[in-house]
Amino acid sequence: MSAQVEQWRVSTPEGIFETDLETLKQWIVEGCVLPSDKVCKGKLSWIEAGKAPMLRPAFNGEFVPATPPPTVATPPEQPPVEQSAQPEQFDHTEPFEPEATAPPQDFGARHLDNACHNHPDVAPKFVCRICATPFCAECPRFVGATKIPVCPLCGDMCKPFEEVRTRMQRQSFQNSGFGLSDLGMALAYPFQHKVALLFGALVYGSLQLAGLRGAVIAFVIMFGCISHVISQVAWGKLNRSFLPDFSAFSLWDDLAVPIGLGIGIFIVTWGPAIALAVAIIMGLINGANFKGPIHTPDVAEQQSAALTPAEFGELTNPETDPKRLEELNGRLNAGRPGGFIAKEAKESQEKLNDPAGNLRMLANVLHFPVILVLLFLLSLLWGIFYGPMALSVAGYTEHFGSVINPLVGLDTIRRMGLTYIKAFGMVILLQIAALVLSVIVAIITAPLTLPFIGNLFANFIDGSITFYFNLVIACVLGLSLHKCADRLGIGDAAMTAADI
Repeated sequence: MSAQVEQWRVSTPEGIFETDLETLKQWIVEGCVLPSDKVCKGKLSWIEAGKAPMLRPAFNGEFVPATPPPTVATPPEQPPVEQSAQPEQFDHTEPFEPEATAPPQDFGARHLDNACHNHPDVAPKFVCRICATPFCAECPRFVGATKIPVCPLCGDMCKPFEEVRTRMQRQSFQNSGFGLSDLGMALAYPFQHKVALLFGALVYGSLQLAGLRGAVIAFVIMFGCISHVISQVAWGKLNRSFLPDFSAFSLWDDLAVPIGLGIGIFIVTWGPAIALAVAIIMGLINGANFKGPIHTPDVAEQQSAALTPAEFGELTNPETDPKRLEELNGRLNAGRPGGFIAKEAKESQEKLNDPAGNLRMLANVLHFPVILVLLFLLSLLWGIFYGPMALSVAGYTEHFGSVINPLVGLDTIRRMGLTYIKAFGMVILLQIAALVLSVIVAIITAPLTLPFIGNLFANFIDGSITFYFNLVIACVLGLSLHKCADRLGIGDAAMTAADI
């Protein structure tokens, strides 16, 4: 008596399917099941496929599906030769493996008929992955214990028609290029899930009013949503909700990881600017007692300008030489407060007329080269330019080491090329739009400001605006990654025509 086969269920955008473990691993190798899809073993709880220990070898490429020995295909009109049934194995008389015939068709390069090959008035249910011939539910031959559909024309395995058509649409969308249409899609993306958008905005806006602890929780929720959106959209799943699945809450995955990734983003983007700012501030503090070009007279200067009694006698002597008398009068005037003020005014006027005077003064005060100030400005530009990429890396890798390593992001920018420049421009426009809306809300609601409390209504609306625009920005970044998936290796196993 054969052992009972464990039943698994898998939830994909195309629906929920039941199968056995070996077939599920085969689907993973073929790219039909992604790590973010949900799976369930028997009556256990649903989890992400990538987190299931029994499925990890298939995702890591360690699972090699069993292939039948090559045989000669039987003619389409002849029934298959009966073989002894074996658990979880296919009928070896049916050569449906692509390695035994020909490479799969590139479905993205041809039109897929919407009618059965043998029954033009019947909608197709299956399509052959070799000859791309559609068939209704009755035309294919079914072999093996799991009833695998096989093409009656070429003998290769058939795929569900809707699955193939969906993948064709995804492939066509992925190859369509990145542009303004994607920005419009990102702006509409949060409204595809209105209940989730309203709930998330209410929670995020309310937590913004709850002090520092509330702000930290709001950050974790917001970053979790951003990371989830980038990951889902990068894999082409635009119909998934942007709220993470909190039904199986994990303290590590849902709290510690978002906080760690957020800290990593902050370090790699604004860390250099903060370090240089601290160095400049410390230089200003240390140089506060440094005698700069503009200073008050000290005791030594006053003593050098003072006249001796003998020199005072020369001033009152009518026989003193005129040049000597002019020198003594100048020293006498310089020792008075008015003389020092006139001297400082003259030096100040000279420095205002000198274009490089401010830089020299700054160098004297800071005690180190002015190039640090220029480096600080460059670090600010770095944070602005690299910020979206750091967010993208955190979203689709969810790995702290990759986030804080700028080489990962720079290599991604190199591969994306002009697509990242477009995405970066869109992100800047969205941030400016969010800022303008926040200012408008603050001006309109200014009369509602309460003493010692502030404008709670404006803060709540500003939090909701921030929540919406962050979702849009995450969708823009996810779409830019999805359009470059072939160059980045994101979902290439799921999106190539060979896996259809």
